[in-house]
Amino acid sequence: MLFFIIPWIVLVAGVGINVLVDRHADRRTAARFVEISLLWVMVWMSAWGLVGVFAHIGPMSAQTAEQIGYAPSMFQWEVGFGDLTLSVLGIACFWFRDRWMTAAVVALAISYGGDAIGHVMQYVGDGNDAPANTWAIPSDILQPLLAIVLLVLYRRGLGRLPQMPEHGVVGAAS
Repeated sequence: MLFFIIPWIVLVAGVGINVLVDRHADRRTAARFVEISLLWVMVWMSAWGLVGVFAHIGPMSAQTAEQIGYAPSMFQWEVGFGDLTLSVLGIACFWFRDRWMTAAVVALAISYGGDAIGHVMQYVGDGNDAPANTWAIPSDILQPLLAIVLLVLYRRGLGRLPQMPEHGVVGAAS
């Protein structure tokens, strides 16, 4: 249960602190708040996702499988490396914001949306009420929804997306 609650507490606190100490020229604007919030959702939650990666592929993988209501299997390696992919993509948004953000949010929405469907199917269809199965459902739904809403706001003019040159490479010589 704490695994699913801690990141949300840190997310809210992190956004609040980041906004308070922000020294950017656009600080205290809606655009900056949206940008900071989106970055925290993508970067912090992806960094936290690395804990899940190690839970699935590390020495405690048998206990993780049990907490989800499964037996240990190679499936965990697939989930672990899928989570690693999402984590790397999300963390990279810190450096490649405007060009990676949409891809990272789409990947997050598809992956976590599928996870949410699977967890709900396991809960309703098979009666799998294991803690890590049921507690995953709210995060698997809320995180992608929040990321999508923030991305839409960011892309609708609240964020700063540089104009893409005709040749497709920002900053390249003509």
